[in-house]
Amino acid sequence: MVNKLDDSIVNSKVQSIGPSASSSLNDKAMKLRAEGKKIVNLTIGEPNFDTPKRVKEAAYKSIELGFTHYVPSSGVNTLKESIADKFLKENNIAFNPAEEIIVTPGGKFAIYLAIITFLEEGDEVLVLDPSWVSYKPLVQLSGAKPVPIPLYYDDNFKITREKLEENVTNNTKMIILNSPNNPTGRVFTEKEVGIINQFVLDYNILAISDEIYEDIVYDDVKNISLASDPAVKENIITINGFSKSYAMTGWRLGYIGANKNLVKEMVKVQQHLVSCATSFAQYAAVEAFACKDEVYAMVEDYKKRRDFLVTALNSIPGIECRSPEGTFYAFAKVEYNGMNSEEFSQYIFENAGVLVTPGAAYNNNECIRLSFAASMEELKEGVENLRKLLI
Repeated sequence: MVNKLDDSIVNSKVQSIGPSASSSLNDKAMKLRAEGKKIVNLTIGEPNFDTPKRVKEAAYKSIELGFTHYVPSSGVNTLKESIADKFLKENNIAFNPAEEIIVTPGGKFAIYLAIITFLEEGDEVLVLDPSWVSYKPLVQLSGAKPVPIPLYYDDNFKITREKLEENVTNNTKMIILNSPNNPTGRVFTEKEVGIINQFVLDYNILAISDEIYEDIVYDDVKNISLASDPAVKENIITINGFSKSYAMTGWRLGYIGANKNLVKEMVKVQQHLVSCATSFAQYAAVEAFACKDEVYAMVEDYKKRRDFLVTALNSIPGIECRSPEGTFYAFAKVEYNGMNSEEFSQYIFENAGVLVTPGAAYNNNECIRLSFAASMEELKEGVENLRKLLI
């Protein structure tokens, strides 16, 4: 008789992680809606705009022209050249497109590629909390250990050298940074960038700089790329992609800019894991960089939604919300009947039909994350439902 498989068959590293909270909640919302239930879904980080027309047309043309086969693992030359040009003009970083750019199947994979290439058992990785839900699980899958650096709502998640120093050990090999930040909406100040870069230099560690939301900023705020400082450029792995800025989430296209010696090693891993990112999507993505007007229009619409949502949330007793400087997320502090973020999120879901992501998913149990990458109509409905329940 054959014994039934049990959990022992699963890799222990996989057993150590849980599912993505934001993806799981969005799956839940879609399932409930498919069942005919009325749900206001403010969980998912996906633009509710269509991909720019010229990008779609370029994809159709690429397929018709037969660009449907393998391409070099590091990416299509024309796209890598466009990415390098973008880095130089918009981020003040000079990369050689032939040796220092990789096109990846999504920004999330780009982060994992950097992690899996350079980390191993016993290494430690500093992660600023609150942090995106996937950073720590991706580190754990490599066998390394994520080490949190707590930041706090009450001082607007300010970064100081003292906070960065708290958990450094001889095993610290990397730090993961995200600006504009998911979930807080914070953008690093020039002073904070200087503090971070000096810290990276002093300890000679690698830094992953996740800048996927860089175009989605408000009120004359501008994101500063860490690698724009030549002194620290060789230590920085800059991650970006097309999902958020260009409403291309389903295209699964990200990219990396880094020192050629780092890129050489990451390309080896990409060759074995995925061969290359989708060929015709890469040819089409070249057109995205010419779609700045569409990006500006999206950001202007997000700003209107942000202003509405933040004002509305602050008018509800028990909720405090700063205006995010970037991204399309509001990270609101909740003080209601002694509930933590998970309890409060469940309460408003069950009684108001509003689905949000509890801050606990980002290692902050006093806040909730609300995505305003939703229509104004849905935001108004969600706020009204909350007002009826909480006031």
